[in-house]
Amino acid sequence: MIKTLRELSGIPKFYQFFTARTISNFGNGISPVALAFGVLGIQGANAGSLSLVQGARTLPILLLLIVGGTIADKYGRAKVMGATDMWLSALILVAAWSFISGHPSVWLLVVVGLLAGLLNGIWYPAFAGLMPILVPKEKLQGANAATGFGSNVAFMLGTASGGLVVAIWGVGWALAIDAITFFIAGALVYPLSKLPQVGQVESGEKVNFLQELKLGWREFNSRSWLVTVVIAFAFINMTFEAVWGVLGALQSLKHYQGATTWGLILGFMSLGFLVGTIIANKVRPKHPLKMVMFAMLTEPIFLFVFGSTGALPVLLISSVAFGIAMDLFYVMWSTTLQQNIPEEALSRVNSYDSFGSFVFGPLGVILAGPLAVAIGINTTLLIGAGISTVAISICLLVPSVRNLEAKFTD
Repeated sequence: MIKTLRELSGIPKFYQFFTARTISNFGNGISPVALAFGVLGIQGANAGSLSLVQGARTLPILLLLIVGGTIADKYGRAKVMGATDMWLSALILVAAWSFISGHPSVWLLVVVGLLAGLLNGIWYPAFAGLMPILVPKEKLQGANAATGFGSNVAFMLGTASGGLVVAIWGVGWALAIDAITFFIAGALVYPLSKLPQVGQVESGEKVNFLQELKLGWREFNSRSWLVTVVIAFAFINMTFEAVWGVLGALQSLKHYQGATTWGLILGFMSLGFLVGTIIANKVRPKHPLKMVMFAMLTEPIFLFVFGSTGALPVLLISSVAFGIAMDLFYVMWSTTLQQNIPEEALSRVNSYDSFGSFVFGPLGVILAGPLAVAIGINTTLLIGAGISTVAISICLLVPSVRNLEAKFTD
């Protein structure tokens, strides 16, 4: 990884983006612990309240993802990403102040979550399409891995300190740190809008959104490997979003040591993320999608161990393994899209990818709390493990997924 970072040192704009993502992900590491236990600490709140708040943050993303891809492709990915980061900072500060002032409410957090979700729906396609603007194609896999490495180091530090920050200074100050990191990241990325972007419209030029959406859909729908993996991840992400947003905190409270354990699990998972990016920087598999989908079987294993209330060391090992698979998949998947999709349509294709992959995520979050109450947290986690196993197995049966060959140019 050090060698890769040195090779990228001649691309100064990459390091500007790298720094932004690293700073932002420190705050992203703190926020899951802070928000989950902040909601559960509000008088009268319960598992259903947590599902409501987390669902409010995830559902609106889907509303703007498709349009967000066209906005990023046509009006500038760096400009869109930088602006939405800074607006997100302001929203998170509102939530932070409610806790600091001693007046948090579930409904305030729902409103903030809805608005943040809308901004995230615009942000993600812009982020997913930015790397080819910054680095040449032969450096894409290394650049994706290096960005993931820096982000995961920061995320690991954030998750490791999240429980401590909440315990010492409180939920409000933890969220305030997250808000500050978003603002800094946005301020670093926005100036990158001066770089040329293929397909971006000139100032004042009109865009036919319907036509652009159709072009993006054709690029997406014409690749069976892409459609298949996206459908599989619709179910994988449904189960994981339920754990990330609701079930993880509930299970930690009931069977482990509360916020400390959940922070520890996330910390070990982020250690896996870090290792995953290091592996992704080294390996050059002939059939990358086959490799990473087999690796993703660690997700249902993690859910099974968690749902079986396994011993903490076993749970932490499974979380590391899952973390490795997640970032190995992220780097390989990002590189595969960047190498196989026309650059001018990349954000639009990523928007369809993201929409399909996360379309059931809000459903998982919204149902997680009520299901945990009705049938138990353990049973809910075990059902999730079964759903993910089936989705991954079916995906691996599709020839275009197994046989897609990597395009190595480095």
